Amino acid sequence: MTLPPPPHRPVLVAPAAGTRRAEIALVAAEEFTRRGYHSTRVEHIAERLDLSPGALYRHVPGKYEMFRDAVAVLVSELEAATTAGVGPVAGEGDALGRLVESITLATLAHRSRAALYRWQARYLGPEDRAAVVAADARVRGRLAAAVRGRRRGGAAEGAGSAAGAILSCISSLGHHRIGIADSDAVALMTAIAGDLAASVPPPRPGPSPAAPSPAGPSPAGPSQAGLSPAGSSQTGRLRSGALGGESLRGGAATREGAIAAAIARFHSSGYDSVTMEAIGADVGVAASALYRHFPGKSALLTAVVDRTAVLVGDLLDRHAAWPGADAEPAEVLADLLEQYVAIAFSHGPDLMLYHSELGSLSADDRRRIRRAQHGQLDRWAGLLLEAARARGGPRPDPDDARIRVHAALAVVLDGGRATNFDPSVSTRLGQLARLVLLPR
Repeated sequence: MTLPPPPHRPVLVAPAAGTRRAEIALVAAEEFTRRGYHSTRVEHIAERLDLSPGALYRHVPGKYEMFRDAVAVLVSELEAATTAGVGPVAGEGDALGRLVESITLATLAHRSRAALYRWQARYLGPEDRAAVVAADARVRGRLAAAVRGRRRGGAAEGAGSAAGAILSCISSLGHHRIGIADSDAVALMTAIAGDLAASVPPPRPGPSPAAPSPAGPSPAGPSQAGLSPAGSSQTGRLRSGALGGESLRGGAATREGAIAAAIARFHSSGYDSVTMEAIGADVGVAASALYRHFPGKSALLTAVVDRTAVLVGDLLDRHAAWPGADAEPAEVLADLLEQYVAIAFSHGPDLMLYHSELGSLSADDRRRIRRAQHGQLDRWAGLLLEAARARGGPRPDPDDARIRVHAALAVVLDGGRATNFDPSVSTRLGQLARLVLLPR
């Protein structure tokens, strides 16, 4: 007897708009964005909806399905934003302007949940995750076509990387709560997109081919087309210096090894999926040896995040003490950005955790790290404002300066993550991020 095939579960299909399940998906998206996938309980979502967990389960069968629905709603609305109202022919009218406006407004409409699949999509199953990657590639492909349409002759060089950077800048509006009117956000993102669209990759420094990414081709598809290799001696100095070269022994070696192993495991598997036993095995010690240095896994995560906060803070401190009195503010800012790119490409997973796992910290530690992040942002924005004043142009709004900083750093971090932080893309990402900070 032939058994019927198992029922096929549709991959990442958003619930119909206006239904109770769609309402649940939007609330769930906010909770998952705020707390992270593992730290969000069904009770959190049910409480927001004034339902019991049992009543919630009558609409959606489980927590993972709530998460899938949340991601599916955001992905479907992003795709809709890149198809509605855009001319059918690439380059017809100002296709790039219309796309930027549509994506920006869609992002602002979901600002409290827009960062969900930037940080949490790794918790999707393989088929669902592949559907997100495919949708992302389609969105970037439409943006890349619009970038080519904006250029004279439709030049293709670097269009994909420019499109990826534009999308990162718009998406960064969902990573903070800096006040900005919708019309002002559209105007700012349109100006940034225009500068990025005109940018082509710099010449390669030599004929040697770039080393392939150790993890194989990037799943991000067209977003990284046209990226070129890095070759700055200053970047190399910072990268080797930032890693530290001293040889550690005994307890210090165990502590440092545990932090390094935790970074790798938290980044690849997520905080809740990792055990102290697994980290101990990576270091070559029993879990009990780790407890001499860290009271528990949460303390280890705190140590990881604190280390990254210090890493970025030290970069700003060292850089503030370095420039001469006669240095041009724009050159100072560009140099700082170059050094940040070097840190991102030597400490990519650390920086990802610095942003993605805050929901797993204690409330006090989370507030402390948020304060550190805000302080770092203000220092970047202060340099941007100094550079703008020195140029003699119109004085930008301080909040616009902060938004530009968020956008520029997102270009670096998102582009690095999409290529597994392959060093061959760092120069192009630095070039694009510099245009965001220092517009033409």
